[in-house]
Amino acid sequence: MSDMQNGRRSVMLVLGGTLLGSLLYIFSLSMQNQILLTVDYLIALFLYICSFLASYQQFKKSSQYIFLYIMVMIVIIAVICTYSFFMSL
Repeated sequence: MSDMQNGRRSVMLVLGGTLLGSLLYIFSLSMQNQILLTVDYLIALFLYICSFLASYQQFKKSSQYIFLYIMVMIVIIAVICTYSFFMSL
């Protein structure tokens, strides 16, 4: 597999993990159940951390700035989810 295809695959996996965490958390916000909200928040946060670490590893390996942008985006999304989680308690 070429380096360019590996980079594209990594971007897709990182963004997929971030999207999955966001959709799971948005779904739990609409359910109005505190236990489900807490569990889904923790799962979403775990997915954000894994996506951030995968993006960081790819940035160290290839030094492409798209991974740095994705890391910043993941941090912003995690902060927004944390804020909404604490405001919904």
